[in-house]
Amino acid sequence: MAKKPVPRKNIDPILVDVKNPRFNYERLNRFGTVNLAHVPEAARPRFLILKRALVGTFGVLLLGVILFVLLVANNLRTIKATIIGSGASIMENFASSATALKNFEPETASAFLKKNNEELTTISSTINKGIGQSVIDTVGNFIPIVKGGIGFLGKVTSLNFQFLELSQDLGMLQTNALGYFQHDGAALIAALSKTHETIQAIRDNTIAIKNTSSALKNLSSAFNSVDDAIGGEYLKYSAELYRWDNALVALVKWLGTPGDRHILLLFQNPSEIRPGGGFVGSYADLTVSGGQMTNMDVRDIYDPDGQLDEKVVPPKQLQSITEKWGARDANWFFNFPTSAKTIVNFLEASKMYSERSVTFDVAIALNIRVLESFLNITGPIPIPEYNKVITSNTFLSEIQREVETGNDKKAGEPKRILKVVTPLLLERLNNLSDSERKALFEAIRDAIQKKDIMFYAKDQTLTDFLATNNLDGSVFNLPSSFWGSYLGVVNANVAGGKSDAFVTEDVRANVDIDVSGNTFTNVDITRTHLGNMQKDPWWRATNKDFIQVFTEPNATLVALDGNDTKASYSTLDYTHSDYAVNYDLAAIEQDEVYLTNYKVWQREDSGKNVFATWLMLPAGASKTLHARYQTQYADLPPLTPGQTYTFIFERQSGVKNSLHLVVNAPFQYYWAESKDRVFTYENDDPDARTVITLTLALQPPNE
Repeated sequence: MAKKPVPRKNIDPILVDVKNPRFNYERLNRFGTVNLAHVPEAARPRFLILKRALVGTFGVLLLGVILFVLLVANNLRTIKATIIGSGASIMENFASSATALKNFEPETASAFLKKNNEELTTISSTINKGIGQSVIDTVGNFIPIVKGGIGFLGKVTSLNFQFLELSQDLGMLQTNALGYFQHDGAALIAALSKTHETIQAIRDNTIAIKNTSSALKNLSSAFNSVDDAIGGEYLKYSAELYRWDNALVALVKWLGTPGDRHILLLFQNPSEIRPGGGFVGSYADLTVSGGQMTNMDVRDIYDPDGQLDEKVVPPKQLQSITEKWGARDANWFFNFPTSAKTIVNFLEASKMYSERSVTFDVAIALNIRVLESFLNITGPIPIPEYNKVITSNTFLSEIQREVETGNDKKAGEPKRILKVVTPLLLERLNNLSDSERKALFEAIRDAIQKKDIMFYAKDQTLTDFLATNNLDGSVFNLPSSFWGSYLGVVNANVAGGKSDAFVTEDVRANVDIDVSGNTFTNVDITRTHLGNMQKDPWWRATNKDFIQVFTEPNATLVALDGNDTKASYSTLDYTHSDYAVNYDLAAIEQDEVYLTNYKVWQREDSGKNVFATWLMLPAGASKTLHARYQTQYADLPPLTPGQTYTFIFERQSGVKNSLHLVVNAPFQYYWAESKDRVFTYENDDPDARTVITLTLALQPPNE
């Protein structure tokens, strides 16, 4: 029997008991036949398939990244070890180079910076060898610390090159500045401007490095020590760079100002000592235009004083030898900027300069010993006009003999020989060899450290720079929280000939500290006059010394002996006269008290308590002034281990003295520095300022 065909539309291709409402069964009707042995499954959504594909692909990539990172990490261990090994050395070299530059030692700074260059080159080479630049760029896109770290290294490398450039700039100035100043002012201004630009670049890069290290510190704690090191050990020099830069800008501006500017060169003779240095018997007026010295006028200090109409009350100790004060005796203040300002004021008031509206913007004091050191470098200088040959050993004696007894004195121009010698010396200095120039700069640096060269400037920026860098001969300003001792021994020869040339001074201080931190100080000042064997009478004269002992401000005198009295003073009544008063001098003298028991004046000067008296010393004799004083510190907190005590000794310009110090710790304490209850210090030729900081400890480290 034949089968009747069934219409296709009445047949469902798929039979199910329960249909899935989310599945489209109608879409299967397109099949013409149905193979029941192979029932098709419901199709899955496309995004699920895509997800599986992506997961699989990402898994393969992740495995590759893991393997890559493991490979890089292995190299990073080598890089890290290299950086750790070099990092401390690099920071130390930076700090040492900055100190060397501050001390005018560009060659020393260059040596440290070249070591840094080698270290930084090694680090860069290790990184490129271990990872490669392309890998660094790739990883840096995903890991910011990698990119930041490499950038940090680049900035440090750039900074090192900039410091090398600065050391080269300073070295060039050392070699050529004197010659430029005499013959090529434009070149001097250009060199100073170039140095300013280098310092400016260093300052900008330093800020960028600090910002980068701070950012890296936030990304990884591993940079904590790096950021601390930069902030604590190196960037502390940023303030000094700022001051140097400001001073350079001010100096370039001053040199480049149109018209004539004037520098005052003061020749101090320590054979007749005064508080600010030696007696200023001669000086030079240097005219500067466009950065170049166009004229040098060497004169006797009595020339402008002879044209000084202004009448000013002199210091009490000088009133027996002069009725009115002048530039010749104005070097009366231990604080040299005050002395320099006073000398400048007298000169500018003299008709010699006031009628031409000449003012002095800068003053430089030179002791005779500086000129002697220059002659050591140049060698002997013949002076045919005087039938003399000037050497470092004969300079003082020959000049002094010509001034005191030469033909020029008879002609009324006793200092004329200096007018002849000074340009000859400058000419020799301008034609030195490279090695001699280096020796010259060393001599200048040593003279500054001994206070034999001091600088003064009216410009406030330059004033601050000179004071901060101990170039101005100023008295140290004690901080309000100061715990310690201050000592300065200041001499003034008043009508004692030139005897100080053969007077030596030995200073011995013994400090006892009690359990409350109060101090008891014994000071012995021994002066010995060795001029008795000299032929010329001005060397053999009795040394008449007005001696002042500068101490911490709250010191109280307990005992003083070995001193003398001098009662000869002017009988002129300055109070009811038309004499003007110098305010700096009045501030010292108006509140002073004479302590009859000790034959001593107690006064305040430069924030210090001062004991002043006389010491008369015949040729061939030796005398010791003994002083004992105590200092109480009412606001000092109880002493604790780690607390620091500071002793400061300030040397007078031009004085040949030695320092011997003993500091005894409080009961049950020791000094960490000496590992003993007693700390001793000796120096037969101390610098301008000696600062000794001692640390309290309860017991020596070895107990």
